[in-house]
Amino acid sequence: MDRLDIKVVTTFHKEGYELYGKRFLESFAKNVDKNIQLYCFTEKCDPVNPDPKQIIIEKQEDALPKLMAFKNKWRGVPKANGIPPGDIQARRPRDSHKKFKWDAVRFANKVYSVFEACERSTDWCVWMDADSYIHTPWSYEQFIDLLPKNKWITYVGRGKGSQTWPECGFYGLNLNDTICKDFLKEFERVYQDPDNGIFLLEEWHDSYVFGDILNKMIEYYPQVHDYSAEMYIRTAKTGGGGHPLINSVLGNWIDHMKGDRKNVGHSLKKDLIQTRDEAYWNEI
Repeated sequence: MDRLDIKVVTTFHKEGYELYGKRFLESFAKNVDKNIQLYCFTEKCDPVNPDPKQIIIEKQEDALPKLMAFKNKWRGVPKANGIPPGDIQARRPRDSHKKFKWDAVRFANKVYSVFEACERSTDWCVWMDADSYIHTPWSYEQFIDLLPKNKWITYVGRGKGSQTWPECGFYGLNLNDTICKDFLKEFERVYQDPDNGIFLLEEWHDSYVFGDILNKMIEYYPQVHDYSAEMYIRTAKTGGGGHPLINSVLGNWIDHMKGDRKNVGHSLKKDLIQTRDEAYWNEI
């Protein structure tokens, strides 16, 4: 039986490369099965490629024309760069200062990288944040087991009872499924026509947009796989709290340095809500 094609995609800028991206690329080349290829679309940096056969590195200016058009159009517009419109500021005085929630230009780097990688992929395209570290050897068989062929998408939610956006550090898109193709079509539409798309939402960072489309589609097409489905995270009921990725099965291979953990270089012991047996987690 032929192996299904798995492509992974990520992106980072110069500061990100120096802080975490270089380490991510090296860990991917060292620990991820050579049958799994990585696309890396970079922003104003020229990384060292630890394995050019496995990792394809391209500058976004050359590879992502739709992203460049989006950024050129919206880079000078406050509402697309972290300053929400007045009605949102009035309605949400407690969090309207949190620029990331309305920084469409910043997070467009991520979504347009996904769109391009999907065009180049056959079976599965997997997004993985570059502030991740692959700490343990990861075989093709282990990886494909995380991507059930009867699911149109896989993702990391926030656990049982959560009413907030997913944790989009890792998600898998089943390109053989027509529902997944419809999801991607709508995901791209809301960025290509943002005045009739992302700017109609309550927030417009990529995880919120991803979650909004996902939740609408799950109602009709529930064949999805949430890696956090059996998890309970007390701090993730209404916001971006908790650290679900490392507490899911993905933590067998991935550490995710979300937020200030980037400066430490690893997640914190207190982030774990379950006992992990991997040597890496016993050494942090």
